[in-house]
Amino acid sequence: MRGDTGIVKKLVFCTALALMLLTGGCAFVAPDRIHYTWDGGSGTPLETSAQPATLSARSSDVIGVALSGGGSRASVYGAAALEVLAEEGILDKTTYISSVSGGGFPAAYYALNKPTPCTPRQANTPCESESFAAFKEAMRHNYLSDMTFHQLGKPGRISSPTRRLSSLQDALDEEIINGAVFRDLPPSPILLINAARYDDGRRFVFSNLAIPEEESDINQFSHETLRSASFSQPGCMRATPGDFSVALAIAISAGFPPLLGPASLEMPGSCEGGATQYWHLGDGGILDNTGVETIEDFALRANIDGPEAKHVIIFSMDAGRSTPTEKMKQTRNLKLWTSDPGRVVEIVGMRAKAYREVALDALSDKSKSLITIVKMRYTDARIEEWPASCGNRVGGAAVISEHLLTIPTNLKITDCDADLMEMAARDVVSRTLRERRAELERAGLRW
Repeated sequence: MRGDTGIVKKLVFCTALALMLLTGGCAFVAPDRIHYTWDGGSGTPLETSAQPATLSARSSDVIGVALSGGGSRASVYGAAALEVLAEEGILDKTTYISSVSGGGFPAAYYALNKPTPCTPRQANTPCESESFAAFKEAMRHNYLSDMTFHQLGKPGRISSPTRRLSSLQDALDEEIINGAVFRDLPPSPILLINAARYDDGRRFVFSNLAIPEEESDINQFSHETLRSASFSQPGCMRATPGDFSVALAIAISAGFPPLLGPASLEMPGSCEGGATQYWHLGDGGILDNTGVETIEDFALRANIDGPEAKHVIIFSMDAGRSTPTEKMKQTRNLKLWTSDPGRVVEIVGMRAKAYREVALDALSDKSKSLITIVKMRYTDARIEEWPASCGNRVGGAAVISEHLLTIPTNLKITDCDADLMEMAARDVVSRTLRERRAELERAGLRW
């Protein structure tokens, strides 16, 4: 009987493997998917007339908004935070919106749709903007299910992480991006979508603004690994090609290994063409999950050859999840890692982030710019009561604060957790603006 059972198990295994091969198509044997191929004829030419980063600080102030990674938790938090900034009149003054991973969903949606804030008909009367309501609802969408549907529905994708990236791109296009490409983006605010280039460990930035690819006499930009990479190459400066999919850029930024990606881009080896080279891109959170550093990079780079920014103010909307040290010490098994793999990325980025901060601080000391970073982290929210969508949960502010730490990093979110994230954004952003208003006015911001 045992022999028969073994034979049955082998038959079941072989049958399952055959079915996977049939449904998975060539995913098991095909080379890595090329997600984008440079085409100088139909896309942006090798030389571009896009304004370079060195001209980005024409005014006396640079105002940036950074939307962190964190899956749907970050998407919901980011959209609600943008609503408060819009109501306060700050969003209209913004120079850059920088995003990582899940933060790219609201960043791109806002750039493409520009929802308008609500204006109360009477003083101190709450109201809700219909366009922002639609915005926030779109951020609650279950992109995980959509991605899975596309993954299962197309032969050749079912078992491939790099093709799963295409499934996320399809889901984003269908729900919020509608096939938009970079030439469809408005010139202001400048959109920065952050990824990581696995080939050389550099931050890669998708943007409708050209970034110079050159060394500098300023120390931080002399180290290639610390400079932002983009579609520019030595000798030619170009923005992200006009035919490049916005949804693909967001998907790449969210491409957490090994579940998603990496993406592969086929590019000429130099400005003049030359041998083909491949860029392999993935999760921007590996290098900086906040998106703040890219805005600092842009603002300080403007000092090299262009006019100097007197004030640089960055609003950091941080929905990144971290596990408290004490909780780590009290966990004896590996469930923490399997239930929240994003924690691995956080650890990978800690040392690199600390090193870069030293370099940026040194650069800031040499610059005459005043840099103010306003951190608005979702875990600092003071929420006294559970929303109705959470049912009959008991416990006050302390219990709610504990629950906020447990909201997973995923591409889906429950109504309860989404309501809590929206409440957290409104509380943290509104309260921080009140508490730091005098400081921000001294830094040059008037609203």
